[in-house]
Amino acid sequence: MHSREDIALMAHLMRRAGFGESRWDLDARAAQGYEAVVEELLHPELQPAINDELMYRLLPGYEGALGPPINQADWI
Repeated sequence: MHSREDIALMAHLMRRAGFGESRWDLDARAAQGYEAVVEELLHPELQPAINDELMYRLLPGYEGALGPPINQADWI
């Protein structure tokens, strides 16, 4: 378990980065360390590619003419 200060600092970082995190996710990120999480956020190209088939299965509205404009779905 991490200190309240570590969790609060990580929650603030993730809010500033535009992500909402669960307490479980904040604990996991706090275990990584603040600097490691900042580096991860600054270099998204190092993250594994998303599985498009899985995304379309879980979010079927993103595929086809009825989905949002393509640029709105690019962040996923």
